[in-house]
Amino acid sequence: MRNIIRRAEIVRHLFVAALLALLLLPVEASARMAELMIDPDGRTYSYFSDNGIWEVAVTVKTPFSSWSLKKSGVELWNRSVSEPGGAAVSDNGEVITLPLWGWRDEGGSNGIAVFNGQGELVRKILFQSDDGGEFLRWVRRTAISPEGVRIAIGQSGQEASRITLFDVKSGKLLWETLAGLPEIDYLCVSAKGEYALAATSKYGTGNMEFVLLDKEGRAIWSEKRSHNLSWEVKVYGRFLPDGKGFEIYDLKTKSWMKRRFPAQQSSRQN
Repeated sequence: MRNIIRRAEIVRHLFVAALLALLLLPVEASARMAELMIDPDGRTYSYFSDNGIWEVAVTVKTPFSSWSLKKSGVELWNRSVSEPGGAAVSDNGEVITLPLWGWRDEGGSNGIAVFNGQGELVRKILFQSDDGGEFLRWVRRTAISPEGVRIAIGQSGQEASRITLFDVKSGKLLWETLAGLPEIDYLCVSAKGEYALAATSKYGTGNMEFVLLDKEGRAIWSEKRSHNLSWEVKVYGRFLPDGKGFEIYDLKTKSWMKRRFPAQQSSRQN
């Protein structure tokens, strides 16, 4: 009987210690732990194309999850999926991405699975280190160019966000760069990957920095806005239909602000 009571006391002390440790964590750490909790069975996540026409719905279940493609709200197909996770779909509905193997509940994966509009796997893009070895990346954002020829991924970092652009057909890494503030909140790619627009922020401040990258991954424009971050805003940037510029979202006025592409630098000719 004494042993049972003693064990109960030990368990109680451990629980209290763990609770105190959690309470003493910085707000940022606590928030991140909440973000990484395992998804409950039956929960469905929806991912839309930039034009809002296509929707990929991923439903987490045990032992087999499922995913489907909808066009303007009408389901075209539904099938099982072994690696459920954050999806992306091009504006023409012909290119869809899901993460390859990794730690789904923590956001890590070792690459990108590329599917066609019928949900058939056409290619795997593996994340590789400088020495050619494979490794996991904690991808926070995935964006596909409208016609589906380029895929960009965004990762949060210590000093700045990391953005990488891949060619869909070959799977080749085209460029990788650090830009903006540490947290990446939104990412989109223009036609043929000519530009990538990232919305980044500094955790806990609400301050944001928008960065425009050219097709070689060079930052050619940036703009900072204070207290601009809100969890209620799902889209922070978009390219204009005329192909001459883009828009960024301003939280204070709850409106879109137009910006034109800057003139190309002469350094490209050197």
